[in-house]
Amino acid sequence: MPIALLGSVVSGVVKTMCVSLISEKLLMIVVKKLLQRLVKSTKNSLDDELMAEFCKQLDADQASK
Repeated sequence: MPIALLGSVVSGVVKTMCVSLISEKLLMIVVKKLLQRLVKSTKNSLDDELMAEFCKQLDADQASK
């Protein structure tokens, strides 16, 4: 009986972690797309440089996970 309880607890934790990870990735994708759209709507070159650096750091961070 305790092993069955432990199994259900572990499966609940794994499910929560997976949903959390997917939610984080989805949120980062949405934020990146919104920022790219905002950057394209301006004529400023500084925000283009900042967006390029942000994307580079974000991609490096995602690759390391």
